[in-house]
Amino acid sequence: MSEIIPAILATNTADLSDKISELPDDVKFIHIDVLEQDFWTETNIDFEAHLMVKEPDKIIERWIKRGAKRIILHSLGGSTSKLIGVEIGLGVEVGIPLETIFSLIPQADFVHLMSIDALGTQGDNFEPIIFDRIRKVKERFPQIPISVDGGINVTNYQALKNSGVNRLVVGSGFKELWKLLTKK
Repeated sequence: MSEIIPAILATNTADLSDKISELPDDVKFIHIDVLEQDFWTETNIDFEAHLMVKEPDKIIERWIKRGAKRIILHSLGGSTSKLIGVEIGLGVEVGIPLETIFSLIPQADFVHLMSIDALGTQGDNFEPIIFDRIRKVKERFPQIPISVDGGINVTNYQALKNSGVNRLVVGSGFKELWKLLTKK
């Protein structure tokens, strides 16, 4: 079963706090998109931090101290080798050929495949090529968990779930998808 994780992209600290407080009570895990500006608010919900910044090594420790259970990076190396107790995800943009990152996957705890073109946005168009990318990662690394992030909604979540991904990170389509899934 694929885990559905709401993605939060905040414009400031108050916005982050508001977006977290608006989540349904039964949400147990969230995805925080981290851009160059640093927004933070205390939360009792477990979370992962998606570090889409130029120099992630400079802020990894800050996010671990804040309680991140998972950190997603778009390059591995540097301080990632000494992060104990935190899962590390390798973030891969749609335009990056998978063959160029295969050698990095063994260093990661999971692969985080982007299914939209523009990082740090919500409401972007879903890229159907993600299904081929999921298949290729699963064929080469059958045991590694895969999360997919971007453009997920009520019309494509079932196909993604059927593809065998472990986590679906849902931004602008979250409320509608959550409503649909909690009716069952």
